[in-house]
Amino acid sequence: MSGAVERTAEEDRELAVLRWSAEFEDRERALELAGRMAEPWFGVNTRCNKALDHERTHGWGTPALYAACRRLDVRALIVDGARDIRPRSAVDSLAAALPGSVRVTLPGAGHQPWTEDSGGFRDAVLDALRPDRGGGEI
Repeated sequence: MSGAVERTAEEDRELAVLRWSAEFEDRERALELAGRMAEPWFGVNTRCNKALDHERTHGWGTPALYAACRRLDVRALIVDGARDIRPRSAVDSLAAALPGSVRVTLPGAGHQPWTEDSGGFRDAVLDALRPDRGGGEI
């Protein structure tokens, strides 16, 4: 037996919403915001999650990947939330690896800053698209 728990689609959705709610700094609205992410409910792509986890554990953070990123000649906008529960080192290393990156950290947002501080996120994107900042070449 694989040990996998059989759940209904409704139970899968509820579990996902509970897990996702931890991503939000705004604890009073966390379940509401996570619930919006599950509408409509498409299910969780477990194959994709397994592939990403494998990639994360077998390729991210390697000197070869860092060197490849340093060679990229692209502009990138990185918008993150200062209150993200994930380690800051992930975003720090991404910003360091991409020489053409602009980073905006939204102080009151968690892992999904576009949801918790949509105005700050919009301003960051619009600012990055200003003609004197490269005008849409991101």
